[in-house]
Amino acid sequence: MIKTVKKSQNRNWFMDLLLDETICAGTVAVPREMVRLAGGVNKRLGAKQKYELLLRIAAETPVEFAETGEDACGQENMMVFDDVETPENAGMGWRTDCYVLGKYSAQLQEAGYFNAAIEAVLAEAQMEGRYEETVSYLEGMIGHKEEYYRIDEAAQPILIYKGDPVCYNILTIFAEQLGAALERRGERVLYFDQEEHDPREIIQFKGRHFKAVIGVQSCAFSIKMEDEAHYLHEYIYGPKYNFFLDHPIWGKPHFEHHYPDFHVLVLDQTYADFFRRFYKQDAILFPPAGMEAGEDSVERIYDLSFIGTYGGYEVQLQWIREQERPLRFLANRFLLTMRKYPNLTAEAAFSRTLEHYGIELTDEKFVEKMYAVRRVIYGAMHYYRHRVIKTILQAGIRLDVFGDSWTHCPLRKYPNLICHPGVTVEEGLHVWRQSRMSLNVMSWHKSGFTERMAGIMMAGAVLVTDNTGYLPGRYDENDMIIFDLEYLEELPGKIKNVLGDEEKRCRMAESGREKTRREHTWDKRAEQFLELLDNR
Repeated sequence: MIKTVKKSQNRNWFMDLLLDETICAGTVAVPREMVRLAGGVNKRLGAKQKYELLLRIAAETPVEFAETGEDACGQENMMVFDDVETPENAGMGWRTDCYVLGKYSAQLQEAGYFNAAIEAVLAEAQMEGRYEETVSYLEGMIGHKEEYYRIDEAAQPILIYKGDPVCYNILTIFAEQLGAALERRGERVLYFDQEEHDPREIIQFKGRHFKAVIGVQSCAFSIKMEDEAHYLHEYIYGPKYNFFLDHPIWGKPHFEHHYPDFHVLVLDQTYADFFRRFYKQDAILFPPAGMEAGEDSVERIYDLSFIGTYGGYEVQLQWIREQERPLRFLANRFLLTMRKYPNLTAEAAFSRTLEHYGIELTDEKFVEKMYAVRRVIYGAMHYYRHRVIKTILQAGIRLDVFGDSWTHCPLRKYPNLICHPGVTVEEGLHVWRQSRMSLNVMSWHKSGFTERMAGIMMAGAVLVTDNTGYLPGRYDENDMIIFDLEYLEELPGKIKNVLGDEEKRCRMAESGREKTRREHTWDKRAEQFLELLDNR
């Protein structure tokens, strides 16, 4: 027989367990959802993890044990715990005892057992020859010093900011996808919806501790206190992670803050390098993942699709023309450099621009000057998007596009450009399922990987993409069609070659899908994120 945790009306069980850990000796089965809602197993405790978990559960919900058969161990909705401790943690249970005393000191004092519990822990320490070490550690736990919170935060919820409506709600979708994946791994997730609530309401979390605080291109991390000297998130405790999916130059106003344990998650290694050098922020390569549209079999009615806007190259040219002479010259040279050397990062192209004029700048001034001409990056992106698509159309390849931006664009004159109404993110997934191939033109992410790339491959379409430094060692031309912006004349032949050989297309699509399902799902990202937390 094993013990199974079940809800009850016995509110005394928590205190009974707190005073006598032998109550939970032996094998114990706990409902998986109960474990998740309590914050999961605290892996920062070296020993007695089962005991501490049961205390957390009982502190929130009256529970008790029921005797059940061995078959409870095999149930999918149950987690099973025993008393086995790893050899390296043998004899470390006293640290958990100290932590428990610190966490539940108020309850023990109210019940009149606090002093007795302290005496018991110290008496054991005296017997085992670690009295001074125990006194020091216990003081830190009762006083809720840094080590106490390092342990305690591991069992707190993960706070996720969502609600940004940008780009068909894609940022909110990312937040929800990651949150759902974390919940599937047993994490407790708390959302703050910035679309439904005034961002200033985040003040409600002031003073709280979290396992992590996550934003997706969120401005919340730069909210200041009334004194204009401190940031709100200096007082919301726990490691903070902000996904930033664009070139870092666009985030300049939001990354001038510096407070402990703040990290940026980026989709491009060169962006991580930029954050570290120019903003002095810790940055981690952590690209977004793909989503699947379902397993139902659909007809692939599009040879080649493209889900994206046409862009606005002329709009950026007009902006350049409107600038004062020195800035206009600088922006124009920057654009010419990016057009001439399309495999350079934006910052490398800007460095060449400054060299052309003999300008030397400190890192701080470099960022200021680049920020002033940041719209040029959009100009270069749109210029090459136009060229890629024009090259495809001139070769007579049919291209199906989606959205209003294509209705009056200059490429509309090509009869093989087939325009469709715009699609939501979810509808876009279905379009990829209906596509034999789908095009991706990088938004100047020279070493990046995007959710579009992952989603196309997970849909079973062959990805057609310009090259990026992220691909070598991860993908090759057995998985996708890779082209070089400097040699666009080669692209039509590559597309026609695969479209003309369905067996080859299927092999490529399946190879790309298999690799992507292994490495680029949100479940994989949740696993990697928790590893980040564990390795801090």
